Amino acid sequence: MDKKTVMAMVIIAVIIILMPYYQKLLTGDQPVKKTVDQKTENVDTVKKQIEKAEEKPPVQQEKPTENITEPVQKESKFLTNAIIQDSAEHFIDITSNKIKVRISNKGGGNLESFKLLNYDRYDSTKVNMIDKSINNDVHLSFQNPNGEFIETNNYLFKNDQNISTKFLREGESFKIKYTLEIDNEYLEKTLIFYDNLYHFDVVIKFSNPSKMILNRSYEFGWQNGLPPTEPNFSDDYNYSQAYVYMGEELDGYQLSEPGKKELVTYSGSADWLAVRTKYFITALMHKNADVSEGIYFSGEGIQKQDYVQRLYDFGYNVNYQNNYNGDTLRVYIGPLDISELDRYHNELDQLVMNNGWYEHMFRFISLIILQLLQFFHSFIPNYGIVIIIFSILIKVVLYPLTKKSYSSMKDMQKIQPLMTEIREKYKDEPQRMNSEMMKLYKEHGVNPVGGCLPMILQMPLLIALFIVFRSTIQLRGAMFIPGWITDLSQPDTLFLLPFSLPMYGNEFNILPILMALTMIFQSKMTMQDPKQKMMVYIMPIFMLLIFNRFPSGLNLYYTLFNLFTIVQQKFISTGSDKEPDLTKTKKIKGKN
Repeated sequence: MDKKTVMAMVIIAVIIILMPYYQKLLTGDQPVKKTVDQKTENVDTVKKQIEKAEEKPPVQQEKPTENITEPVQKESKFLTNAIIQDSAEHFIDITSNKIKVRISNKGGGNLESFKLLNYDRYDSTKVNMIDKSINNDVHLSFQNPNGEFIETNNYLFKNDQNISTKFLREGESFKIKYTLEIDNEYLEKTLIFYDNLYHFDVVIKFSNPSKMILNRSYEFGWQNGLPPTEPNFSDDYNYSQAYVYMGEELDGYQLSEPGKKELVTYSGSADWLAVRTKYFITALMHKNADVSEGIYFSGEGIQKQDYVQRLYDFGYNVNYQNNYNGDTLRVYIGPLDISELDRYHNELDQLVMNNGWYEHMFRFISLIILQLLQFFHSFIPNYGIVIIIFSILIKVVLYPLTKKSYSSMKDMQKIQPLMTEIREKYKDEPQRMNSEMMKLYKEHGVNPVGGCLPMILQMPLLIALFIVFRSTIQLRGAMFIPGWITDLSQPDTLFLLPFSLPMYGNEFNILPILMALTMIFQSKMTMQDPKQKMMVYIMPIFMLLIFNRFPSGLNLYYTLFNLFTIVQQKFISTGSDKEPDLTKTKKIKGKN
């Protein structure tokens, strides 16, 4: 989690807890008008296309038993005289309603591009999960019985399809078989693509495994992580991490210092492996392959100007079972969307809003909020309007807590003169002063923490909202107002300044300014002492600096929430602006 996020979370918590004292400072002994800052596709059809594991490995899944870090040292020795390749490289373009993929006969289906047709990059091109500059791709490697290492991605396979394009109709799948002859035996890789799905299957078959692979073991994995897809590369890579799910537990792996290569291995059978950026992932799963020999992570962090580019390698150590039909493994390359990942019934959806301790802690509430937003969006196509309705709904739901907080603050203000008198009379006797304070609270039925407690109870909701608006793909690319708020996951930037300001940056955004103005207006509504004028501006300006580069959806919500709080504050305060009547209050007796 980046420093800016941590700072924002701390500020949100501080605002909620200290708001009563902040308002009291502004209003003196007047009744406080306090502001509370708050923040499926048909499953049956999909089940026909996505099957559960057909054949479980004979070894029971277990938690990681080995975690070794050491330099990666792999030397390749290619048997060019024993491998018969195709004479030239050929490409096939495969298009469905969700993806457009170009594969090569090199490596038996190397990915030249993998475009997600429903998602655009910041430059208006389609999101491409393959970047040839970092050479990220699926890979298959093994050692022959002589111990010589063979990386199949370097060889040209022959294929059984004499086509260059394939368009998948609804419900259709496409299968292509690649073959490489090795020392008079052959390796087959069959790729199967499906319409309306982001995954493809890879079937691996060795004609004579005892002659071709050492210890009947090979590696199937992913190399060099994922490219950034968002305009803020630093923010995108802050979410970059690799994961393994095994033994019914999710474990994360993150590259340490830049420039250092390392290898980390786990023993046992893993359900899946994955690498993510902010909004997209690549995941490896197995169907009928024996992956009980464990998994590995490695990679390298490359230091850029203001971020670390993390290039993860990971994969299965597969034990080939001489299955006539071959080993089947699955590769998912697509959005980090809970509605997509939930289809696989293997806890892959745990990666949604689960990046870092704070997302994990508030994930349950965040998921409820996300489901509500998606429910409203099912009949309101504009997420900006959904946020407006959701802001009103939250204010209605939290109204009892807000009213209770205002009432407690008002009660405390009524006895403020008596509290001051007690402090003066017993300032040299702390224990006596506390005892008299407790008597005063009991006599007037006042709860001294009644103003803060309701706001503390709202903190989990506020933080969960922060997580949803900042890290879920549903708001990515969602337009609210054409020409202004065109992507609720990005700042609503009107233009770039010719210079960069500390904390603020060089982006001129409207919504953070509106949010700060609403905070100032709230404070001015309650300010009575002109000496406290500067206090009205300190917190709003600080919030403006912190939130300037945050998503416009998040800033839109907070701005609306402030506006509705002002209305609510006016409503609750109506008829309660009279000076407190203390004539009937019991006077404090002198010291005994």
